[in-house]
Amino acid sequence: MNLADTSWWLWLENSALSSTIRQWLWLYPMIETTHILGLAIVFGSVALFDFRLLGFSRHLLVTDMARYLLPWAYLSFAVVVLSGFFLFAVDATEIAANPAFRLKLLLLCAAGMNAAFFHGVALKSVKFWNRGVKAPVVVRAIAVISLVLWTGVIICGRLIAYV
Repeated sequence: MNLADTSWWLWLENSALSSTIRQWLWLYPMIETTHILGLAIVFGSVALFDFRLLGFSRHLLVTDMARYLLPWAYLSFAVVVLSGFFLFAVDATEIAANPAFRLKLLLLCAAGMNAAFFHGVALKSVKFWNRGVKAPVVVRAIAVISLVLWTGVIICGRLIAYV
């Protein structure tokens, strides 16, 4: 889909969903609050996991951290995507053209690819660095990239209102 094609965005803005969100006084702020709280849980879970990969709290098993933190990240990411769609729908044409929004989507895709690489390749060797030793350089690089990308997502999300 071409982001410049405004027919889809106009349809979305004029949909019953968007009208409902605009008409209810507290609905948009509630959705926005849900989005922010969800993002806090996503970033908190991801950051704690990434810091473990970087060598903090080496006495904790990486596999235990993954088992406890990543379900929170996945569930809250679903909440963030859904609430983000609702926020987007209200002003889709303007937001779709916003450079900060476009960069946010790009960073989200990059974060997803980074996570997929970690789970598909790097995590397979976890038994060698699960506890007490430094993770391989590639794993630590993935963690740094993850932290940078998610920080960028948050910054771009805030900039949408100002760009």
